[in-house]
Amino acid sequence: MAENEEAEDLTRSADKDSGQSLPTIAEAAARLRAGKLTSAELTSDCLRRIRQWEPAIKACVTIMEEEALTAADRADEQLASRRDRRALLGMPLGVKDLIETRGVLTTAGSRVLADWVPDRDATVVTKLIAGGAVLLCKTNTHEFAYGTITPPTRNPWNIDHIPGGSSGGSAAAVATGECVGALGTDTGGSIRIPAAACGVTGLMPTFGLVSRAGIIPLSYSLDHVGPIARTVEDCALLLDVLAGYDAEDQDSVDVPPLDYVTSLTQNREPDQAIKGSRLGIPDRYFFRSLDPEVEQAVRSAISLFASLGAVIEEVEIPASIDDMYDVYRGIQRPEAYTYHEERGWLTTRAELYRPDILEAISSGSAYSARDYIRAQQARREFTVAMRRVCSSVDALVTPTLPEPARKVDQIDAPAVYNGITERAGFALRYTMPFDLTGQPALTVPCGFTSTGLPIGMQLVAGLFGEPTLLRLGHAYQRVTDWHTRVPTLPESS
Repeated sequence: MAENEEAEDLTRSADKDSGQSLPTIAEAAARLRAGKLTSAELTSDCLRRIRQWEPAIKACVTIMEEEALTAADRADEQLASRRDRRALLGMPLGVKDLIETRGVLTTAGSRVLADWVPDRDATVVTKLIAGGAVLLCKTNTHEFAYGTITPPTRNPWNIDHIPGGSSGGSAAAVATGECVGALGTDTGGSIRIPAAACGVTGLMPTFGLVSRAGIIPLSYSLDHVGPIARTVEDCALLLDVLAGYDAEDQDSVDVPPLDYVTSLTQNREPDQAIKGSRLGIPDRYFFRSLDPEVEQAVRSAISLFASLGAVIEEVEIPASIDDMYDVYRGIQRPEAYTYHEERGWLTTRAELYRPDILEAISSGSAYSARDYIRAQQARREFTVAMRRVCSSVDALVTPTLPEPARKVDQIDAPAVYNGITERAGFALRYTMPFDLTGQPALTVPCGFTSTGLPIGMQLVAGLFGEPTLLRLGHAYQRVTDWHTRVPTLPESS
């Protein structure tokens, strides 16, 4: 069966179960170029879904309906010429409300910026527009990206559960088809956590590969920006547009451009794409204190890789990984405090912050210069050690989250495994280490719990190893259908 036919069959199967039709970016682009779909129709369908889903999930904070429909009409004119082959032409996308959009409200999920309308676009927004994308909505974020919950957004698979965060609005909007793709940011897991919780695909690129200019920071040293979409292929299409050097971002790296879509090896069978790949399984840390259903799903995925010819080997990771949460906070907290203190908001607008967010940001003032420097030194030592581990394999395979998305009323309950109460930061356990090292990490859906909540698998490569992650993830999605499944609109909506 040809790959596009296989994808159509899988989509039809998912549609039969859910009553919905959610085209991927790649599928929609093919239909647009063939004249079987217009951007105006695609955008209108996303707007229809927004009207259906928003009362239940609250993923979007600003909807640019008029501007989006105008942009869609313009895209259709360009498509009619049959000469414009931009992959994102006419694609309605969401942008996390931490990312500046010229002339459009950008609040960072906070009353502190409730009325702020930027006069410029972030570099990533400029690139999306240049790529022909239709900006459809700003998606909800935890206040100033400080958290893994994203209130009041709910998980579309079960609205009693959280969507993950802080890019929960982006992940929920993609899962429901409110947009065909979206941007998120990731400082401790904020692309991968909500993507896994909502059953979609999320990619945190190598630190510095995608510009952060025009994005409100949580941590200068740790922030990444990247795509959330239904498939690995869609993430590759978005990364092709987003990646590249930007002098406005002091951490931007100048590397030769890559064609990430080509790395998917579309003309090879999945076993050819995977055969001989060396996959490292870091059992000691990443499979400890783990929900049994999550472990079963991820180990089944590992077995599938093995059946397709991957070489599976256990790897030893640095023992210092157990200390990395303290290191992470020793960098992230003082950097967040510095940003907010320099703007004067902590004194002039203190009452506008949520009390817990104000407390978390203000806690950064308790760190001394010595504390911060020592944290950066520990981070550097850990990074060198982790890169050494990754040099012996093509990718690491881990769970993305240690447990499924929690119920809203249980978000503060302690995590207890094997009689041991886990410490703070449990949700970041498997994602945060790679924000520290700056390595690229991809999450893909790999199963569902018995109660119908998505489970995510994380693939991690060495620096600038996005082609490897995309090749492996795409091959996995060609032989599984987890990513094609679609949540059903709650009856109360």
